[in-house]
Amino acid sequence: MKKRHELGFSLIELIIVLAIIAASVALILDRQSKAQESNKSNDTVQAVSYMVSKIKTFYASSGSYTGLSAAVINGMSLLNQPLKWDGSAILDAWNNPLGVSGNAASGTPSFALTIGGSVNALSKETCSALATALASGADVVNVGSSTEVQISAGVVSGGSVYKSSSGALTVGNVATGCSSTNAVIGLQFH
Repeated sequence: MKKRHELGFSLIELIIVLAIIAASVALILDRQSKAQESNKSNDTVQAVSYMVSKIKTFYASSGSYTGLSAAVINGMSLLNQPLKWDGSAILDAWNNPLGVSGNAASGTPSFALTIGGSVNALSKETCSALATALASGADVVNVGSSTEVQISAGVVSGGSVYKSSSGALTVGNVATGCSSTNAVIGLQFH
């Protein structure tokens, strides 16, 4: 009796092919997600840099950042995507409220911003990329949890100091601060 040779795939061959397809799709989706997150970070850096530049220009003649608030920034039409106004606060690209604090004329005029928080926590990679990119324009950069990093009277405090007022960078501190739960980046500008 002659054995008949059947055409087609065995169940094991089909399972292997499906596993390869599933792994390929997962890899593509992961890369796409990382690219979208990178784009959000880059857009945020550009929007914050623009906003900071315009705030400095507007307040330069007064010698203080008295009265600087999220509402004032919105009223000055300084918000570019992905930053947005929700009616009471400026939201970052992850829908976390952007903290804003300005100081009075006594002392060195400065203002501070926070990015990140607990609404949609920044990944460690995103936090590190943002802090590194924004450090070039900021006078002080602190990174840590939303309970550690604080801004008041135009000054940032708490968390890990990534960039000190002397301009010195402590690279390890950005990784430490960005590893915190609900990481926040505090930026101080003069």
